[in-house]
Amino acid sequence: MKGMIFKKAALLLFFTVFFAVNVFANNVRFTVEITNVVINDGKVIIAIFANVNEFRREEPSMYFMLDSTSTVITQEVSLPAGEYLISAFQDSNNNQRLDNNLFGVPRELVGISNYSGRGFPSRNFDRHKIPINNTTDKITIGLYRF
Repeated sequence: MKGMIFKKAALLLFFTVFFAVNVFANNVRFTVEITNVVINDGKVIIAIFANVNEFRREEPSMYFMLDSTSTVITQEVSLPAGEYLISAFQDSNNNQRLDNNLFGVPRELVGISNYSGRGFPSRNFDRHKIPINNTTDKITIGLYRF
């Protein structure tokens, strides 16, 4: 009886590890690079949105908080291939949220994927989503003040 339980437990463990390895093996590993960071002026918060609903609800699939120790900072990321929107802002007052003025214009440095820094970025997920696939090595996002 103990042998049978041990065999079942070992088999379950094998399939769990096999599944986990296959799931993570299919992920794309890449670097998110944030430029134009003001050194020691609050943490830089990076948010990754997998779909339009996450973006509208402001509930990212994952996020990172990085120290502003350099004008360029990086974060290694691993995601399943797909289309994502990546945003970042420098939280100058350390309240862990992007502060806006009365008209909704950000008061802090902000950046978003697929944005060149010209004009005002839209709140359109489809316009700012970017493909993440096996050719993705680095995504660079600049921080800007509006």
